[in-house]
Amino acid sequence: MRIFLKFFFFLVVVNLVSPVAFSQALTDAGIELFESGETEKAKAFFQNHLKTNKKDPVANFYMGRIYFDEDEYGKAVDWFEKAAKYDENNSKYYMWLGHSFGRRAQNAPKLKQPFLARNSRKNYEKAVELDPDNIEARESAMEFYLQAPGFMGGGRNNAEREAKAIMERDSVAGYTAWGRIYSHYEETEKAKENYKEAIRNHPKDMTAYYRLFALYYNQEHFSGALEVANQQHVQNDTSAAIYINKAHAQLKLDNFDTALDSYLIALEKDSTIYTVWYHIGRLAAVSGSHLEKGSFYIQEFIKKQDMYNDNTLAWAHFRYGKILEHLGNKDEAVENYKIALKKNKDLEEVKKALAELQ
Repeated sequence: MRIFLKFFFFLVVVNLVSPVAFSQALTDAGIELFESGETEKAKAFFQNHLKTNKKDPVANFYMGRIYFDEDEYGKAVDWFEKAAKYDENNSKYYMWLGHSFGRRAQNAPKLKQPFLARNSRKNYEKAVELDPDNIEARESAMEFYLQAPGFMGGGRNNAEREAKAIMERDSVAGYTAWGRIYSHYEETEKAKENYKEAIRNHPKDMTAYYRLFALYYNQEHFSGALEVANQQHVQNDTSAAIYINKAHAQLKLDNFDTALDSYLIALEKDSTIYTVWYHIGRLAAVSGSHLEKGSFYIQEFIKKQDMYNDNTLAWAHFRYGKILEHLGNKDEAVENYKIALKKNKDLEEVKKALAELQ
């Protein structure tokens, strides 16, 4: 009798749990595998789970996410469509369908691009319709409107409509949206004022600082860029990226000692940003100073060659060649210039440097 009562109690508890909640509980382990980066284990988990739960929208969605991350956008579409079929009111599923159709459009033959692009737009708009507060869906729709021609539904008016809606819901994201629109239409001064206002209203949020820094830097207004980075540094002194930005601007202003200090602090904050090694080498190559440090770091960067493409490595060998020239080692400099040209035969700076030594 006691065993029967326990079994009866178990049935009652199971029946009290909604199908969606029960499904979610079953998929939690797979989601944890996916979020922790164990993609193959997550895929195996969801594939096995779907054998007996093929209508589980969560499992179908995560299969889509896995294939999306593997750049298998056609397969991702198939899985996201199933997720939306089994949970047709989920804004997130339609948003990811929009992402997948958009990526497919980018890589498709020209004749197929309009069809795929329209599907991307329709799914973004469906995601927004289902959840007007889905900021990511609105941002994605806005980006589509900026990039697409009018006959596909693109246009500034549509983009600005989304930016206004985003601003009403989240002013930090709203400033970013308006800045994106102004930058797209090359209205640089409006973009600058927009980000300055964002900084005044949200001094702790870092996004506007990075965007404003980039605007000044790309205009070669390096003192303005440095001023922005210094402002940002007052609010946050823990981010390696801020020190890297400071160093880039300082280097352009020929403040080589302070630039090196900033790069080294960035490495203290995060020793895995190996591109800083390249930039220290570049500093030495450009300035003719701090040659010992520059030589060490650029060689360490070159040792990471499996991580970088040939063009990046060509520049690294060019920088190392310049350092060797400063050190009076012309033969090794020539060898590095030759290696650089093997990796990218079109680098005019390398051709010129090599011609001057031969």
